[in-house]
Amino acid sequence: MESFEARVELPCSIESVFDLVSSPEGIKKISPPEIGLFFTNAPDRYELGTKVDFKVQAMGLVRQLTHEITAFDEPNSFTEEQIDGPFRHWVHEHHLEVREGGGCVVIDRIQFLPPGGVAGMIMTASKILENLEDGFDYRHEQLEQHFKE
Repeated sequence: MESFEARVELPCSIESVFDLVSSPEGIKKISPPEIGLFFTNAPDRYELGTKVDFKVQAMGLVRQLTHEITAFDEPNSFTEEQIDGPFRHWVHEHHLEVREGGGCVVIDRIQFLPPGGVAGMIMTASKILENLEDGFDYRHEQLEQHFKE
């Protein structure tokens, strides 16, 4: 099992960040344009049990995925798990913590198993980790811009 973690400190409340990252439209706003994120079936806002269908482009491949929100503790955390898509396992935990002195910390933890078969020869663990690093660098820049003091 592979693991990835990214964190960013923001000068705002956890409630304001949670409102942004718990909606497909908010996620689209902070995602790198080159991944071509497109929601094909999604509510305005996540809640426990929500299923979200979307497409992304990575490593030259367009993939259709379905994630389900399997834990939801507003405004502290939620977890999304792939229930259909290329990965043999994908769990993304979104955590928000109040920072002493004000603001908050956003922590994303992802555990995954790369795809098997031919897709796994292209989407290796090291390539996926590299893409996650780049994607979350972009996402954090967007969050910092959105929540400037």
